[in-house]
Amino acid sequence: MSSGSSDGDLALAHRLADAASVVSLAHFRGDVRRWFKPDGTLASDADLAVEDAARALLAEERPGDSVLGEERGQTGVGERRWIIDGIDGTADFVAGARDWATLIALMIGDRLVLGLCDQPAHKRRYWAAAGAGAFASDRHGDAPRRLKVSGCTELRAARSYIPPRDGQPHDAARGMASALAAATAPLQHDNHPALQVAAGDYEVAVFLTAGPWDIAAPAVIVEEAGGRFSDVTGRRDIMSGTAVFSNGILHDDVLQVLKSSASCF
Repeated sequence: MSSGSSDGDLALAHRLADAASVVSLAHFRGDVRRWFKPDGTLASDADLAVEDAARALLAEERPGDSVLGEERGQTGVGERRWIIDGIDGTADFVAGARDWATLIALMIGDRLVLGLCDQPAHKRRYWAAAGAGAFASDRHGDAPRRLKVSGCTELRAARSYIPPRDGQPHDAARGMASALAAATAPLQHDNHPALQVAAGDYEVAVFLTAGPWDIAAPAVIVEEAGGRFSDVTGRRDIMSGTAVFSNGILHDDVLQVLKSSASCF
């Protein structure tokens, strides 16, 4: 099978997540080798093993598709591109904390068509396909629940995620973080911030340093829950290194705050 279908691709994304969780849980709270990459981010043997397991399954089921992974980079040249972060939250993973995930997305041409976020240690999974809505399940036998963003219309009341200091890589980013914190109502996050937007628990989540593997899957989930995704300039671009997730209603207001605080963007 090389071409796939929307339903078939989503079913495959779930199988990829299932295979990845077997590998990640086998390494979790074990003695895993870890190191810092040249960009200063943390990696581990588990990151490589999970991505390799997903790549092996894709090679069997979608041999014509290309793959972009955080650890192994880009392989293949197909218009259909799977985007994978084997372990999002490696620092938590190697510390034995449960707040990590596997992120899987599919892009066809320049269009994101599905996204899945699996949190094996929490037994939670979020997914969405373009035009089909966004869903979550705790895998305890309950029916999946449909996700919907909040209807908040006041920026000053918007519950927001502002990246911590180590997620503010330069002066412009620090200016944007400070301005958004002053304009909204920042909260501590207890889940992936973009998923909290999709579930209606936040109105805004901003990332000022991120790779496409961090952004692609949550972008589909947020948009299918009724929200909006862009980079800090307003472009729907997963490659720019920044991301703004919102309930949609407040998106332009957020972009204006960011723009007014950082003229270099």
